[in-house]
Amino acid sequence: TMLYGTVETIEERVEHLLALRELQSRTGGFQAFIPLAFHNEGNRMKNLPSPTAADDLRVLAMSRILLNNIPNIKA
Repeated sequence: TMLYGTVETIEERVEHLLALRELQSRTGGFQAFIPLAFHNEGNRMKNLPSPTAADDLRVLAMSRILLNNIPNIKA
């Protein structure tokens, strides 16, 4: 599971996905990847905006392209 939409940059998201792909290539240990959008309600980070629907689609698309060696990408 990767939480996104807080303070990370798009470049950091891509770096994270590339690191996961490399780890999966070496170990084969992941059965699924779940992108989890940050929700700002009810926590101390309520001043941050939540990810948009476009952000959600971008993360899902990047995940499906970059993590072609992980069998399940959850939407």
